[in-house]
Amino acid sequence: MYTNGTTVDHSPCRFWRQVGGHLRLIECNSDGIVWGVGYDHTAWIYTGGYGGSFLSGLAGSPENIHPQTDVKGVYIYENQRWNPVTGYSNRGLPTDRYMWSDASGLCECTKANTKPPSPLWSWVSDWAIDFSISGGTDREGWQYAADFPASYHSYKTMRDFVRRRRWARKCKIVTSGPWLEGPPIALRDVSIMSQPPGSTEDFVPLWAISDKGDVLCRLQVTPQNPAGTSWLHVGTDQPFVSVTIGMFYQVWAVAQDGSAFCRGSVSSKKPEGECWYHVPSPLKQKLKQVSVGRTAVLAVDKNGNLWFRAGITPSYPQGSSWEHISNNVRKVSVGPLDQIWVIADKVQGSHSLSCGTVCRRTGVQPLEPKGASWDYGIGGGWEHITVRGNATERTKMAAQDGPSSSPRDLSSLEVPGSYEPRTTIFVDGVQGLDRNAVQC
Repeated sequence: MYTNGTTVDHSPCRFWRQVGGHLRLIECNSDGIVWGVGYDHTAWIYTGGYGGSFLSGLAGSPENIHPQTDVKGVYIYENQRWNPVTGYSNRGLPTDRYMWSDASGLCECTKANTKPPSPLWSWVSDWAIDFSISGGTDREGWQYAADFPASYHSYKTMRDFVRRRRWARKCKIVTSGPWLEGPPIALRDVSIMSQPPGSTEDFVPLWAISDKGDVLCRLQVTPQNPAGTSWLHVGTDQPFVSVTIGMFYQVWAVAQDGSAFCRGSVSSKKPEGECWYHVPSPLKQKLKQVSVGRTAVLAVDKNGNLWFRAGITPSYPQGSSWEHISNNVRKVSVGPLDQIWVIADKVQGSHSLSCGTVCRRTGVQPLEPKGASWDYGIGGGWEHITVRGNATERTKMAAQDGPSSSPRDLSSLEVPGSYEPRTTIFVDGVQGLDRNAVQC
């Protein structure tokens, strides 16, 4: 995890500072409240300190450093092809993927040669068949398809000539950092509202999704008590996977079926709101994540497309249509000033395509809320980003976003050697991984 400092100024003296601990995602707001969620779905709350295990023997803030653990899954795939003599077997065609591989099939990953992500991790379970993979499995854990790669299903048909099953093994890291374990409920997503300038509200709205898909609202969260006091369950008719709350109590969420929902009548007096308004997903697409700022609503679908919700007005907060912005996007974060930052894949670097690149949308203004082009920064290995902690307007001395020749398609961006971030952000990255490790 990295942050670019605690002060929100626009001087040229910006730097990245590593924060101890290990998390899957981080969310913050302009009051300095920061929550994180581990790979094991444990909630963690930032203490305001710095340092941790990675600064062993160096200066830090030991009074705010606490032990932290995380558990994640490592996955490999057993692949087989059917032939008329022996049926399914581990003998494939010369052009087939490895019979034991990662999800892409490009890397050979056997039970013996697959290691934890780094020496800091240790195995805490044996290999076991994973029956929870998307698409379902048969009784033995197999999924069937016409060929590699294809769409897999849990039953065999006459046209299915290949099959696969996923094996999982858990590993654990023991570290330390400026984090205290949060409420004892497993979370999948979390969002914290940034208060409008001059707000006199006592409590900060915080929404979350449990690992089972329940929508939750945390009560009595304050900068002095960022953990809050209790959860309030918000009813839904299906499991949800993503939630976000904007600067003016706009709550949006994504359901398991890929459609979006907007929560009506959310306020300080009624923090849970009253009802859900269904918002259809873009044509032939299924959404997986949504983020709301001051007025802007953006979402990412399962195919990596970034969408902007158009037609939003005070009288019609659901908006009228989805407008496509870019592809190859993994994650989007919209700040309280409608800043748009993403984690992008397939970004053209100096020698090859870069995956997990931090990109910032430029030209965002009231008359052009979708922005005009992309500015690009640190690239390679980043998995999550949040810019929701910056609610300070840029000073007049700050350089204005100028025109750019960069196309709207992220696949054609080039990553320069250095970049100076212009807003307060947290990013989560993967570094120092074993070459044989398989990312989940």
